[in-house]
Amino acid sequence: MTLAITAPVGSTSHKAALDLKGVHYEYEGRSTILLVSVGADYHEGEKFGATVDLLNRSGFSRVTVAVADTLQRHNLDVPPGEAYRLSRRRGDQWIARNRPLLDLLTADVDVLRWDTALSDPAYPHALDEVRTAYETNSDYAAAIDSTIDRFVSRRGNDIPDEERIRNGCRTYLLEEVPIIQPLWAEQGYDFVVYPQQISTAMQATRDLFVAEGAAWLPLRFKKRKSAR
Repeated sequence: MTLAITAPVGSTSHKAALDLKGVHYEYEGRSTILLVSVGADYHEGEKFGATVDLLNRSGFSRVTVAVADTLQRHNLDVPPGEAYRLSRRRGDQWIARNRPLLDLLTADVDVLRWDTALSDPAYPHALDEVRTAYETNSDYAAAIDSTIDRFVSRRGNDIPDEERIRNGCRTYLLEEVPIIQPLWAEQGYDFVVYPQQISTAMQATRDLFVAEGAAWLPLRFKKRKSAR
């Protein structure tokens, strides 16, 4: 199923679509997480506006905008304290910059910062389960490691400290996946909206720990000329 919305700006527009490959969901009256990667172009400008339009037309009753800001501290090439402060500040700036678009959402809306997600009382248990699975389940470990391999390959062949980058990516993933899949599913969210297909690591986490809830809704965008 593909649900498309167009957000015209000037002489061009972006179309946002949920590309579900034949799967059908009902959205009216249901809840979703809108997962935001701070700094990504698809969470800015026309593309983010198209996403807001899509969510409004879909009829969600509740939208939680999850700003994954301090999660990015693991992949910043600066000392840990500075990495935290920088990623937190970028989250502040993203919210301020995109407040006009956030205010257009017609559902009940709240903004969830990554630090708040990390402080959830249920998170330590979810994190422990994921870490244990990574250490003891070879198939699960392979899924996590394959996602790390994909990230590293996008950096190109000339990587000065590949082991450090791999370790940072592993820490990032093992912090991220317990929140997005078991935790948000247990909290009753029906969907997670994000502009990419689900990663191998995330899918493996879902398969292992989630019976229902937090279904992944991948977004895609297409730029086209306005019809005038």
